Amino acid sequence: MFLTLIIDLWTLDLVGMFEEENHMHRESGIDDLIKRYERMIESGENRYFDVEEFELLIEKYLGDGVIEKASNVLQYASTLFPESLNLQLREAQILAGRGSHMKAIPRLNNLLAFEPNNEEIHLTLASIYSNIFDHNNAIKYFKQALKLSDKELKSEIRIDIALEYQNLGQWKTAIAILEKALALDETNESALFELAFCYDKVNDIKSAICFFEKYIDENPYSVNGWYNLGNSFHRLGSLKEAVDAYDFAIAIDPKYSRAYTQKAEALITLENFAAAIDTYRDSLQIDNATPHIYCCMGECYERMEDYIEAENYYNKSLDIDSDFTDAYVGLGVLADLQSDAAMAVRFFEQAVLLEPNHSDFRLLFAAALIKYSKPQDAEEQYAAIINKEPNNSEAWEGRVDNLQRLDAHETALEILKEGLDFIPEPTHLRYQEFVSIFATGEEARALDLLDHLLLNHYDSASRIFNSFPDLLNDNRIADRYNRLKP
Repeated sequence: MFLTLIIDLWTLDLVGMFEEENHMHRESGIDDLIKRYERMIESGENRYFDVEEFELLIEKYLGDGVIEKASNVLQYASTLFPESLNLQLREAQILAGRGSHMKAIPRLNNLLAFEPNNEEIHLTLASIYSNIFDHNNAIKYFKQALKLSDKELKSEIRIDIALEYQNLGQWKTAIAILEKALALDETNESALFELAFCYDKVNDIKSAICFFEKYIDENPYSVNGWYNLGNSFHRLGSLKEAVDAYDFAIAIDPKYSRAYTQKAEALITLENFAAAIDTYRDSLQIDNATPHIYCCMGECYERMEDYIEAENYYNKSLDIDSDFTDAYVGLGVLADLQSDAAMAVRFFEQAVLLEPNHSDFRLLFAAALIKYSKPQDAEEQYAAIINKEPNNSEAWEGRVDNLQRLDAHETALEILKEGLDFIPEPTHLRYQEFVSIFATGEEARALDLLDHLLLNHYDSASRIFNSFPDLLNDNRIADRYNRLKP
C-alpha cells in the first residue's frame, strides 16, 4: 500500500498547485483594490468604485480585524449608494465586529423582511448569536442558511451547526452532523478533527476507529484520516496500531509534523525510547526545535539512563526558553536519581517559582527538601498544596509521612483527623493512622485498626511496611501480616 500511495502523490501535488494559483489571483485582485482605494483617500481625489467593490473592501477590512477602516469605507459608500441593502448588511456586520451585537440584531431582522432568502444575513445572525452564547438561536439561523446555501458551502455550515451542538454538550448530534459534512466534502480537515474530538468526549473510541477505518478505505491518501486514526488507536491503548497509522500519514506527507510528535509519544509509552528519539530527530528536519521536543528527548535519554545526554537536552530546552518549567523538573529528577539532593531542591524550587499552582511540582519539591534534611520547609510545601487542593491525597500522605519520620506522631494524628474528612478513599492514610496510634502507645487500638485494614485492604499494606520496616520486628504485627498473606 505504501508504494501505491507514493506513486499517486504527484497528482495531489498538481491539484494543490492549481488551487494555490487561483487563490493567489484572487488575493492579488483584492490587494490591487485596496491600494486603489487607499491612494484615493491619501490624495483626496474622487475615483469610481462600484458597490460590489465597496463590499469587497469592507469584507476584507473586517476579515483583517481593521474595523475602523471598514467603517470609513461604509460611510463613504453609503453616500453614493444609500439604498443598498448589502451595504446595510455590512453596517450590521461592523456593529457586530465592534461588539454591539444587540444593535446589529434588529437591523439584520429588518433586512430579512426585505430579503428572507439571503443566506448571508442568516449566517451573520447565526454568528452573532453564537458569540453571545445563544446557541439555540445560532443553530436556528445556521439551519436557515443551510437550506439556502450553494452545495460548496453546505459542508462548512454543517460544521458550524455541529460546533453549536458541541457548545450545548450534545456530542452525539454533533457527530451525526459532522459525518454528513464529510459525506459532502470528504477532504474537510475541520470536520475530521471535530469528529475525533466529539468521539473522545463521548468516550466512544472504538466507534471512532470504525469510522476512520471506513473513511480511509474510501480516502486512502487522506493524511488527516490516517493521523486521526492513529490518535484513536493511541487513546485506546493500541499503540503499535497507532504507530502504523502515523507512519502512513508520514508516507503521504513527509512534512506532516504532528504525525511525528504523536508517533514519538506512542513509542515512549511503548518504552521504545531510542526509536522515539529518532522520530523526534526526524521532526526537527521539518520544524524548528521547540523546548517541548528537546525536553521530551531529554526524558527519553533519562529513561535510558543516559544522564549526560538527558542533561544536555534539558539544557537545550532552556536555551530556547529559560522559563520552560518541564526542563527544570527534568533536571531536578536527574539530580534526584543521582542522589544530589541540593541540586534537586534548586531545580524543583525554580519550577515552583515559575508555576506556583502546579501541585505535582510542589510534591517533588517537598520530597527533595526532605532528602535535603529540611522537613520544616517540606511541611510548608505540603500545607500550601492542601490549602489550594484539600482533596489532594498525595499531599496529605506526604505531609503525614514527613511528620512521622520526625516522630511527631501527635501532630500527625491531628493532621490525619483533618485529612480523613477530605479524602474519599483514605486507605493509606488509615495505615498511617495505625502507625501513629501505635507509636503514641495506644497499641490495642492500633492493632484493632490494623486487623480491620488487613482484612479489607491487605494489598495496600506493603507500602506502609516498606516505609517503616521496623514495625514487622513486633511479633504481634508480623503475625497479623503473615497470617493473612495470600
